[in-house]
Amino acid sequence: MKKVKLNFFVLLAAIAIFSTSCSKQEYYDGFDDLDAESEWTDEDYSDGGASSDDDSFDDGDHDDHNHSEGVASLTSYKIIGESIVKIKDFNVSGNMVSFQQDIAKHQAMFEYYTKIIPVEERQKITEFIVFHGEGELYGYVEPINQNDLSQWRMGLAIDQADNIDAIDFGNEFAYTVVHEYGHVLTLNNEQIAVGGNENNCPNFHTGEGCSNANSYINALFELGWADIYQEFENSGGDGYALFGKYPDRFVSEYAATNPGEDIAEVFTVFVIQDQMPNGNTIANKKVRMMYDYPELVQLRTQIRQDPSVRAIDPGSLKKLSRKLFTKAKI
Repeated sequence: MKKVKLNFFVLLAAIAIFSTSCSKQEYYDGFDDLDAESEWTDEDYSDGGASSDDDSFDDGDHDDHNHSEGVASLTSYKIIGESIVKIKDFNVSGNMVSFQQDIAKHQAMFEYYTKIIPVEERQKITEFIVFHGEGELYGYVEPINQNDLSQWRMGLAIDQADNIDAIDFGNEFAYTVVHEYGHVLTLNNEQIAVGGNENNCPNFHTGEGCSNANSYINALFELGWADIYQEFENSGGDGYALFGKYPDRFVSEYAATNPGEDIAEVFTVFVIQDQMPNGNTIANKKVRMMYDYPELVQLRTQIRQDPSVRAIDPGSLKKLSRKLFTKAKI
């Protein structure tokens, strides 16, 4: 089975603003034109991950970087139960110091995340990074140890957390939280076996491991990628070209980046769209596929109906503007 090098490090960046123009129930059957003018290379953004000065928290895989382009890591925290404990502050200067010292906002961001994602579903996310995305990067997730997909860190951008007094699925911060959680949900150790290669993997190989036969990402791959994946690889992984040729296969242009981004976008739309789509496009079928898993339906219900989470406006998808791009950590 062919592979895509996901590397599980996801950054959300300002690349295109888009909104829907379709009816709610046929939402995935058409899209407005997207701005595909910008080109992104491996040099555009660096690792927004963090490491700890405390050896008990540091696996040695990450450097203490603060980046002039795209992201400035501010503070890392260990998640212990329903609380966060500071691991370290990163070296920052200028106006970043005030963001780093805004501990109340850091706490509010973490509490926002905990109100959206049920406690029993958050056990694999054990570190929390606050960074400044300079208006471009929204969030990321990555395994704390690349050889262990059971523990993850999540980074969220403080400059995207302006209005977090209430959960609002019409804003980008809430969307980012659900999207990034979707990666952990679909790429953790219960879904992916680390190691091996595509030659000895009978299912979809992500680059870091072989997906289980009954994994969410393998089901999505078989549904919407298997017959076009070679074409995708031959294009050099050009998601723009893939979306342009097969727009009815993806819930967004961002989803066409690779199967890992696709399933995170599908999960997010599954959660925030008011009703199950009834169209016959592959994009619709991907979202409906999520309803085949009782545990995902239960999770969707929890996210949408928890007393601390406001009822979702059925029209919120039409109102939502997102600036998204994927950047894999090589």
